[in-house]
Amino acid sequence: MQTPPFPLRQLLAAAGLFAAAATTGHAEETPAPVPASVLKRYDKNKNGALETAEVAKWEADKAAVRAKRKTERDALLAKFDANRDGRLDESETADAKLGMEKERSERDGEKIMARAAAEKAAREAEAAAATPPASTTPAPAPDKTTAPATSEGGDAMMMQ
Repeated sequence: MQTPPFPLRQLLAAAGLFAAAATTGHAEETPAPVPASVLKRYDKNKNGALETAEVAKWEADKAAVRAKRKTERDALLAKFDANRDGRLDESETADAKLGMEKERSERDGEKIMARAAAEKAAREAEAAAATPPASTTPAPAPDKTTAPATSEGGDAMMMQ
């Protein structure tokens, strides 16, 4: 009996494992570069590298963000999972999208109304500052000879 040739898939898998092992060994020797945005935020001593305490702060912040997002996801699931199966099906997903869009629209509307009220108050304050102050001298009394007299009913009478 002749032995079957070495299958190509096994050969490629073996080569991939070898390449992965070689890459993993190399990656342990040199740490992955830290993004510039992370350095800017967490490199307190500005030496261009993150010290142990700085890395710990970065990791703690990432964990806090993950926890916050999980809490938000859990709240959305509790709100929109109508059949309480722990996941959103198509109709629940559609309801969730509509509900979130409605909430977003309401928040945007409130922001627009608040901005409009602030602009109106600013215009009114500007207009009040632009008008001259009222005079403290009394206005002259109207000339009774030229103004029409009024009767008790408020009708104008002609003076003769």
